[in-house]
Amino acid sequence: MQDNRKDETPPEPDSRRVRIDLEYLGGRYAGWQWQDNALSIQQVVEEALAAMVRHPVRVTASGRTDAGVHALLQPTHVDLATNMEDVHILRGLNSLLPEDIAVRAVATVDGRWNARKSAVRKTYRYMIHNSRIPSVFLHGRVWRIPHPLDIPAMRTAAAMLVGERDFASFRASGCSSKSPVRNLMALDVATGSIEEFVPGFSSTGEGEEELVIMTFTGSGFLKQMVRNMVGTLVEVGRGKMAPEQVGAILEAKDRRAAGPCAPPQGLCLIDVIYD
Repeated sequence: MQDNRKDETPPEPDSRRVRIDLEYLGGRYAGWQWQDNALSIQQVVEEALAAMVRHPVRVTASGRTDAGVHALLQPTHVDLATNMEDVHILRGLNSLLPEDIAVRAVATVDGRWNARKSAVRKTYRYMIHNSRIPSVFLHGRVWRIPHPLDIPAMRTAAAMLVGERDFASFRASGCSSKSPVRNLMALDVATGSIEEFVPGFSSTGEGEEELVIMTFTGSGFLKQMVRNMVGTLVEVGRGKMAPEQVGAILEAKDRRAAGPCAPPQGLCLIDVIYD
């Protein structure tokens, strides 16, 4: 069951607004948002922070990452009634958090700044290990696909998704957003060497060892929108769908028209830009 609390709570008297930038591996969590029956990143962070400042807190993130999704940069804000310096909040919170959640930066900000509402652009990265042989060091951070992928075809299909469009066909069936229209500013499909991510990695000799890296930048994203686009592009890459079908999928405005949802472990929130 999802958390039914309000996104914002009245700040404590004499509180100040603090920006906390988080980094986390989402593998063992039920996503960012507090859940009644499962462990979430929000719960872990709020409980650690409340224990440190000795009053209830509500941490608001730039967006709610799904279960299993990672973040290299997840900006958040919280109102704290404490005289503790920013650097001591950073050090203290890191000492209380588990190893798969880290505080990268802490700064006192204007009380009107909002981690979610002030964001103007977000970037997600999805990584695929395109190899017949798995890599232990990439486990939990990529989607391994053993079948060859047609990268030029995937790029052709990706170009058709860029722009301000109705992405109803690419949102989760339970998405609560009022409008399915979003502006996808850029979608890059690149290939890379595993050595860039795993120093000392050597090829198995059983075919190409390649990373396929998809980077999505937009003003905002619908629930599971990126993963549904990835799943569709992979269908194109495997030859199960023609690149030109993407236009028809958009026009259908029906989730059933698109490809399957890609698994969460390959997805990472990597950047959030503010005014």
